[in-house]
Amino acid sequence: MVARSRFAALVLVAGLLCAPARANDSAAELDAGGLILVPEPGIALASEDLSISRARIDVTYVFRSQVDTSRTVRIAFPLPPIDGRVLSFSALTLPQPERANFVGFTVTVDGRPVEPELEERAFVGEREVTDLLRRHGLPLNPLRVSQLEAARKRLDTATWAKLVKAGLFPDAEGMTEGLWRSEAKFHWLQTFPPGKDVRIAHSYAPVSGFHVLDPKEASRDGYRATYCLDDPGLAAIRRLHARAPNASAYLRAFVVPYIVTTARNWASPIGRFTLTVDKGIPEAIVSFCRTGIRKIGPTTVRWEARDYVPDQDLRILFVLPGPGPIGIR
Repeated sequence: MVARSRFAALVLVAGLLCAPARANDSAAELDAGGLILVPEPGIALASEDLSISRARIDVTYVFRSQVDTSRTVRIAFPLPPIDGRVLSFSALTLPQPERANFVGFTVTVDGRPVEPELEERAFVGEREVTDLLRRHGLPLNPLRVSQLEAARKRLDTATWAKLVKAGLFPDAEGMTEGLWRSEAKFHWLQTFPPGKDVRIAHSYAPVSGFHVLDPKEASRDGYRATYCLDDPGLAAIRRLHARAPNASAYLRAFVVPYIVTTARNWASPIGRFTLTVDKGIPEAIVSFCRTGIRKIGPTTVRWEARDYVPDQDLRILFVLPGPGPIGIR
């Protein structure tokens, strides 16, 4: 088992209603273009407890206002972007594809449930295509594969050709892969009273990527650098592969990303930060970029920091034994 962590995160966005919104690690403005992250000097993130597994991410924050008056701000949590250009080479799936809230995101504030709003936008490069997709009844999330296939049957040839020319679909017969990038944020209004801690907790199922892995691929410099896979971790992968039924077998590798760098927009560093990663089964391998990890159970490791300033978003690699489907959707 390996683990070091380049770090993980949530982004909260806050800001005055009808004025610049402020945020967790970030603040936001609600305007025609959507949420914009801006610094929030008046609210500190006293602590963050983050737990990550392949199936679920749970986070609890304690915020503390540093101003003398009550502040009503908009909190926003962005999910990692989903880029249709790379979906053909991954096995990404939506945890709850039948729901608009496709990750089952839930929020409580001081123990009381809050119903967040969901903002979804779509882009081809830097060009926004949200309205174009909606106009033709297309989903904003390119992982909604069944809806894309249904749209191909519904739209006439001329319309489809225009969408291909606009860069939304491949210029190849029978291909319906959406080539746009989906960006989704959950957001809600939150009041921070002076002199009082506010505890915000949220939970959701991550959209994780899957790929097959063998020791040769794991030993490549680029792969090792991406997940901070050290020598003991690589040796563990080789042992896991050696126990496979045949030499040509692949291991299953899952990647769970988590945005954390936006926390730098709060009034001060995170006072106390705790990251707990559960790999699910003892024989699995987990690796991420942070030193000083402690093993706290048969399947769990933990990293802790004080006055933490996030430097990079987190990508956690889970390597499991046994065969899996080739990573092509």
